[in-house]
Amino acid sequence: MNIQTAPAERKRQRQQAVLEAIGAEPLATQQDIARALRKKGIDATQVSISRDISELGLVKAAGRYVSGHPAAPPVADPLAALVKAVAAAGPNLVVVKCDTGAAPRVGLALDQLGLPGVVGTLAGDDTVFAAVSTAADNTRLVRLLQSRIPAVRTGPGSVGPRQA
Repeated sequence: MNIQTAPAERKRQRQQAVLEAIGAEPLATQQDIARALRKKGIDATQVSISRDISELGLVKAAGRYVSGHPAAPPVADPLAALVKAVAAAGPNLVVVKCDTGAAPRVGLALDQLGLPGVVGTLAGDDTVFAAVSTAADNTRLVRLLQSRIPAVRTGPGSVGPRQA
């Protein structure tokens, strides 16, 4: 990359290169992505790659990074495809267990639903915490997830337990 290129353009080029790299070969770690970028003449820090992964909506599936973009065909309905279990954790928190690496995608899907009473989500690797305004909102969210994911396994404190 030309050193004279504007920072925003360098970022766009780096992110495009990340997408090309994960499409060309299975890349399981941020170090794998950094190596693939270096082969293309792009030096990137771990922090930049981590931000790129987040901004591009990449998720890990089958041990490798893949696009988690809402339009990506492999995960048309992330709630149905990636959620393993849901449980209430007190009156204002719902815990959603996901496939490994899928929590950011599930958190994004919950945010995009724009459900009333859902204040926000926090996603780790395989768990999403959804903060809700009231106990009634908690019950509604758990029931909604259970209805959309018929095979979901519920945990202690969940509403209307159903075993898969």
